[in-house]
Amino acid sequence: MLSYARKLFLLYWQLRNRGALIFNQIAFPPGARMRGPVQLRRSKGGQMSFGQDMLLVGSTTFNRAGINHPVQIVVGSNGVLTIGDCFHMSGGSVFCVERISIGNHVMFGANSKVFDTDFHPVDWQARRAKMAGESAPVEIGDDVWLGADVTVLKGVKIGARTVVAAGSVVVSDLPADCVAAGVPAKPVRKL
Repeated sequence: MLSYARKLFLLYWQLRNRGALIFNQIAFPPGARMRGPVQLRRSKGGQMSFGQDMLLVGSTTFNRAGINHPVQIVVGSNGVLTIGDCFHMSGGSVFCVERISIGNHVMFGANSKVFDTDFHPVDWQARRAKMAGESAPVEIGDDVWLGADVTVLKGVKIGARTVVAAGSVVVSDLPADCVAAGVPAKPVRKL
């Protein structure tokens, strides 16, 4: 049973998060729940769509798995982010400047990150010239589970039903129905 203070805390974040959605002109998906601080930002021209029954947890009050920052979902002015039904995320970040597609029944463990951009160029002269980094679409299939602290980088496809072990860095495609682990992540067994 939730204490009065915890219920009040939950109500505060629900109202604050819904207000941010309205301010950013983001449709609130049916059955969505947001616990703790959740930062959703969509630049003008960017597109963001969510399926039903989404759960975003941005505080250790609601998940003791070691969340170290709020949920942050950001879509740039040319970005297209599509998230399917029953998406669960604790802490972590999704940053989309081109295209990120996340399937149904996908879970992101605490502090997992998905980026479709390098943010900054590798070349030092391009960085000095303030050029944008390279970007490439990311696709995450249905029923994928990213363990805690997983990082998924640009241009990656993760096949359906794949589990990515905690702490892994995904830099290349992963097939469906496997467990992947490591830096860089590689399939270690079939499911």
